Amino acid sequence: MIPKDFVTEWRAHSPWVSDRQVEHDLVISRALVELFSRATIANALAFRGGTALYKLYVLPAARYSEDIDLVQTAAGGIGPALDAIHDALDGWLGEPQWKQSEGRVTLSYRFASEDLPPVRLKLKVEINSREHFTVFGLRSHRFEVRSRWFSGAADLRTYELDELLATKLRALYQRKKGRDLFDLALALKRNAVSPERIIEAFTRYTNEDGVRVSRAMFEQNLAAKRTD
Repeated sequence: MIPKDFVTEWRAHSPWVSDRQVEHDLVISRALVELFSRATIANALAFRGGTALYKLYVLPAARYSEDIDLVQTAAGGIGPALDAIHDALDGWLGEPQWKQSEGRVTLSYRFASEDLPPVRLKLKVEINSREHFTVFGLRSHRFEVRSRWFSGAADLRTYELDELLATKLRALYQRKKGRDLFDLALALKRNAVSPERIIEAFTRYTNEDGVRVSRAMFEQNLAAKRTD
């Protein structure tokens, strides 16, 4: 999709081994600028998840993250935001496959890498359409892309780092994926964060899920995963 010379240049911003990962990273970076340059998206959605962590806070990135996770910040119809996503991405990524479930909308864009032979890559944009709250407020983070293939900048609306890590802590409790523990450990090591604020936000999110998690329950949950 992207000329190889441009992919090679982007290695200055992307530490990954394979060209396809570097190319995918440049696609994600452009997509973020294209998305948040649209007022409808900037006003209705916020950036969250592992890609937000490694694009905005924990730098340089230490783990490859390939999806864009968004959250609808206020209750209401999701249609205008979806129209804006199509307007931002379809023209250069093609028409996506999409599915909708309770509280979630997913758009999957597929495109061919510049590898020989080409490899099919996927950009997944997932919208959480049910968590219309924030614990510590939203913030604007300036994000720029400078490449011969694409240059642009946008203000990405996102969460405080402590709140992002709280959602990572919730994910660690809910699922069996080592990346959640890795992300938390790395952010705690590299960044100035507040464990107390992380726990405060974690408690709010789990309470909103209808679950009360004590320290003993969390420790038991982790211990069980270690023996799986």
